[in-house]
Amino acid sequence: MSRIWIISILSVLMLASTSVYQRGFAQSLAGARLAADGSSDGPFTVSVTGKLALCSHSERGSIILDIEGGVAPYTFKWNTNETTQNRSNLYAGTYTVEITDSQGTLHIERIVVQPPYPLILEDLEKQNASCGSGNDGYAKIGVKIGRGEPYKVIWSHGLEDQWEAYDLAPGVYTVTVVDKYNCDVSLSFEIEAPNEGIEVTESITEVTCTSGNSGEVQLNVTGGQPPYQYSWNHGPSTSKITGLSAGTYVVTIMDQTGCAYQASYSLQSPSEIQVESEIVEPSCGGKSDGLIELKLTGGTQPYTVNWSNGNTGAKISNLNPGTYTASISDAKGCSYEQSFNLAAATELTVNVTDKVDLTCFNSNDGTAIINTNQPKDQLNILWSDGIKNVWSRNDLEAGNYTVQVSNNEGCSVETQFTIDAPDELSARIESTLEVDCAVGSVEGVAWVSISGGVEPYTINWNPSNASNREINFSQSSNLKVRVTDAMGCIVEAEARVDYPTNTKEGRLNFNYRKLEISSEPEVLTNEEIIFESEISDEFIAWEWSFGDGSKSVDKDPIHVFNKAGVYEVSLTGYDIYGCSSIETNVIQVNSPLEVVVIPNAFTPNGDGLNDTFMPKLRGIQEFYLEVFNTWGESMFITSSPEDKGWDGTYKGQLSPPGNYLYKITYRTPAGESVHRTGGVTLIR
Repeated sequence: MSRIWIISILSVLMLASTSVYQRGFAQSLAGARLAADGSSDGPFTVSVTGKLALCSHSERGSIILDIEGGVAPYTFKWNTNETTQNRSNLYAGTYTVEITDSQGTLHIERIVVQPPYPLILEDLEKQNASCGSGNDGYAKIGVKIGRGEPYKVIWSHGLEDQWEAYDLAPGVYTVTVVDKYNCDVSLSFEIEAPNEGIEVTESITEVTCTSGNSGEVQLNVTGGQPPYQYSWNHGPSTSKITGLSAGTYVVTIMDQTGCAYQASYSLQSPSEIQVESEIVEPSCGGKSDGLIELKLTGGTQPYTVNWSNGNTGAKISNLNPGTYTASISDAKGCSYEQSFNLAAATELTVNVTDKVDLTCFNSNDGTAIINTNQPKDQLNILWSDGIKNVWSRNDLEAGNYTVQVSNNEGCSVETQFTIDAPDELSARIESTLEVDCAVGSVEGVAWVSISGGVEPYTINWNPSNASNREINFSQSSNLKVRVTDAMGCIVEAEARVDYPTNTKEGRLNFNYRKLEISSEPEVLTNEEIIFESEISDEFIAWEWSFGDGSKSVDKDPIHVFNKAGVYEVSLTGYDIYGCSSIETNVIQVNSPLEVVVIPNAFTPNGDGLNDTFMPKLRGIQEFYLEVFNTWGESMFITSSPEDKGWDGTYKGQLSPPGNYLYKITYRTPAGESVHRTGGVTLIR
């Protein structure tokens, strides 16, 4: 028996958000191709997406590479000898790819596929509701085993990121906990109540426009145990209250058992109709292209709008200069009237000067100045964000703006412009553990991934005060980094890094035996062989290879060798640190040999020697044996390999000594049917 160790480097840590991906880094090698003038080709960038964290051992990861820059086409060489751009069906581990463009520029990318880790919740703590209509239930959960914060907690009634839920009504709830790798586990439970709760339906009559005290509330109560007692916050003790003005009315209902139900009802006064208008004055030159469009709020829809020129609806167009009055009424009969004056306009021009874009992504320090060909004190200006009569702005956000300028003559003109912003400056701390399985050493590496803003960047780590993009760590801690771009924009990131205390070698061994008990010690083809493993707890995954092209991930698999030969069976174990080890056994598998030996005599005297007549068979698929006396009478029949044979009796009586005949038919391993007859002597 030999033991072979295979060393691999897997990552045990990936810090990322819901969409997890790993760091990438580019290296311009000293041997990279140089241009004719001696300058090297510029590097290209690679973004990594895909499924880079596993939630269970049955899952497989994937890697998708997106390349920008360089000169296509590109070639790819992975540390697993694959040459495709993207990868799928991946186990947890570290995958390194060398990417070379057509000019010889080399980029090296290291991607970590995170192995699964159990997420187990603590036992649920809960408190049932005091009664069926009581909202005083309580539940609490916690994580017993997991990778650590942050966790996302989602309760089925809408509560999020809270470990305890209060004020729960009776019913069935589900709570789901999601770890930082987007792996989740759910738990369902029921808040019970000792009896059925009070249920209330209401009929509400709102206050009308014509009467301020016309509101009513009528309650219909079921459930609980009647009779019911009613207590309103303004005094009444009946299920129906009338003569109500606008306001909030609170009622407490109690049944015979003391179970209480509280509800509040708000009555609104009919809101006043609010009118906002968009007016387009007739163009300069007396054209009939004026427009009035009303935006109506308040009141009660639908609205009815009648204009003094006979038109209806919230929008009228093709208007001449003049006064137009809108009479507006809502569904409750409330009414409102407003007049609008359209004046003839003169020609206007407008332009934008001194436009300055944002310094940082969210700095809101854009500026713009509006100029026109007419005196500004005789004009009105309206910005698309609602600002009026301001010609210079210095607090603009990024976006598209429209500016409308109109004069007292009803002529208006618009201009549009865009305030741009640089890409958002963002930073994210990522880390990995580089494990040397041969010597048991671990080195933590953390780096900051930066996007957006304006290069160059200034980096400051806390607590180390390092200024490089990548740092090393040798203990678990919280890392913080502050990034400042060339424009002075600042972003900060923080992450927790974990560092293992040790990497231990786990025990790995296995034995094998025939599943069906047999006196034959050798392994034959088409026999079921069970492989029994001894795998210590340090290993979280394993794989069998039987040497004939078959594999298995069962802990104690059963395998059948279909052909004779020598097979090297190996068991590979993977621990949580990404290290692996192999235990190998060599198995000789033989083809069964055909052996048929038929005795010519037997002595059934009970001495334990040659007491029965039974052929010795080996490598025979099936057989049929029958024994006759000299008159052709059948004395014994069997087709079972477990049968002990003929003991020299017939129907419970001893058969006389002498000669007997036998006939046997059997099928060889090659499928050939053989018939043999002969004689056997019974000796007493």
